Amino acid sequence: MAKDRNPIRTFEYTGPIGKHLEAFISEKRAVGFKYTAEAFRLREIDRLCIVLNTPPDSLPHNLVLEWGLKRSHESHRTWQSRQVVMRQLTDYFINHGLDTHLTIIEPLHKDYDFVPYIFSDDEIARIFSAADALQSYTWSPQRQEVLSLLFRILYSCGLRLGEALSLKLKDVNLENGVFTVIDGKNRTDRYIPMSPELTQRCRAFSAKIHQEHTQDSVFLPAPDGGFYSKGSMQYAWSQLLRAANIPRTDSGPRIHDLRHTFSVSCLKNWVRNGKDLNAMLPVLSAYLGHKRLSATEHYLRLTADMYPEVVSVFEANFGGVIPKGDYLHEED
Repeated sequence: MAKDRNPIRTFEYTGPIGKHLEAFISEKRAVGFKYTAEAFRLREIDRLCIVLNTPPDSLPHNLVLEWGLKRSHESHRTWQSRQVVMRQLTDYFINHGLDTHLTIIEPLHKDYDFVPYIFSDDEIARIFSAADALQSYTWSPQRQEVLSLLFRILYSCGLRLGEALSLKLKDVNLENGVFTVIDGKNRTDRYIPMSPELTQRCRAFSAKIHQEHTQDSVFLPAPDGGFYSKGSMQYAWSQLLRAANIPRTDSGPRIHDLRHTFSVSCLKNWVRNGKDLNAMLPVLSAYLGHKRLSATEHYLRLTADMYPEVVSVFEANFGGVIPKGDYLHEED
């Protein structure tokens, strides 16, 4: 199943503050924000305004209170993301002299107890073997080649799934072995060097798949030549785990855990090779496309906990930078 690259979601807002919601989104996008998921939240706010029969040109107290209630079925992260949208909308109303009864919303911080699944070397080898044996279909004759390379890219380079699926041929430097991630999660571009082995695989793949394609062609194309959806990859991932005899539960392993495994493996190898983590952490952070170094530092705790043989090295040399308590929880 294909999809457009970085689609912009649009909704019709018909409630009493509909024109302000549209102007708010336009203002956000004018300064470079995609504001796609947020547009969906604003549609919910628009519908709530209609249900509560709120006055025009206003964010009344009852609306903000109702929106701020945590729903019984939603996670803390989902609730928090809704509050961020309301806080930004509130700021917009204040800045434009509109009526609002709330100036600041500060969602309470919650430490996450989520622990990523870190694959062993044997499990990674089994996943790759399963990917190499995946079935292609009449309507998708290149499926095996695409997925076999995709999951190697995710593990070997630590890319997010969406970043890998969004690659175009012009984003893959086959001569120097470098991916260019355009407009990543934090709206930044970055360069991702490949290993020589992965570079060679990409060259062989491109020679077979992209003989008559242009530089704007999708590097890992869906059957129609467009972008694969994340949902279609989830189905393939389930097939891979079954074939690799890796049990799966509601909490994982997830495709995103390949990225976590890449990060932990980097840190483990650096510690064993005596690298200065104070110097290497910013490198890993930039490589992963993290907005804050603290997101990368959480991998230190996870690495130390998983590999007891390197704990003494951690504590002796880097104890001051190892976060205490919970682990990283990163969006896909």
